[in-house]
Amino acid sequence: MKIAQKLPEDLDQKITSFHSFVIKSRRKENYQLAHIGNMDETPVWFDMPSARTVHAKGVKTVLVNTTGQEKSRFTVVLACLADRTKLKPMAIFKRKTLLKVNFPPGVLVHCHLKGWMDEAGMKLWVEKAWQSRPSGLLRKKSLLVWDSFQAHLVDSVKR
Repeated sequence: MKIAQKLPEDLDQKITSFHSFVIKSRRKENYQLAHIGNMDETPVWFDMPSARTVHAKGVKTVLVNTTGQEKSRFTVVLACLADRTKLKPMAIFKRKTLLKVNFPPGVLVHCHLKGWMDEAGMKLWVEKAWQSRPSGLLRKKSLLVWDSFQAHLVDSVKR
């Protein structure tokens, strides 16, 4: 089982370079903390049975009850601003269409055939979470930090 990716050997140098870039950008553009954001996606499984159990010593088999949904997942998009403001979360379900249920207010909901972020999801997130953040309607220049995931790099999303 592979738990995590191997960290690059030049990680410390990359972190220092990234911090330097953000600090220089903030000074150059005079970004306020409320105009610097960070966003990322992460998978969440509907059923996550624990690898640990509590049972009598010496027992060879321990049954763990599950819902049968150990492989079913959805994607959660979380973002915050440098001033600690949390933006609307987004849930992306593996479906063609949304269920006709009432989702919690303040949560963006999107569907994708594979249950992950795509160009349409990014556009929705930018419009409904990033642009609707406090001070987002002012259209001031801002800095959004995210990884180099393919859906983040599409020209239509960057615009």
